[in-house]
Amino acid sequence: MNIFLVIIGGGIGSAGRYLLTILATRLFGSNFPLGTLGVNLGGCFLIGLGFALADKGLIAPSTRLLFMTGFLGGLTTFSTYALESMNFFRNFEITSALANIAVNNLGGLCFVFVGIWAGRSM
Repeated sequence: MNIFLVIIGGGIGSAGRYLLTILATRLFGSNFPLGTLGVNLGGCFLIGLGFALADKGLIAPSTRLLFMTGFLGGLTTFSTYALESMNFFRNFEITSALANIAVNNLGGLCFVFVGIWAGRSM
């Protein structure tokens, strides 16, 4: 039963990432991978929030599997972020590469913190 929760959540998260990336590209262009950044930062906030709520006993273990392992695992993407950063380096766009790395990592930590804070404040 648990594996099906992860599969369902992962499928929904992956589809969400695909759609959000298309939307970001249409709205902001393709010069910087804002879709990947958006899903990664949003996912960091949501996993922090989910962690805090689960820690308070407000999220059942099955919901945690569906949402945190499945949905957020499918939504966020470290491999795409790494590839996009590498492509910036390959194209000698050093500033964009370093900005992408900094914002994903530092921003991700900040968003996890804010998510945990928000969950503990509820």
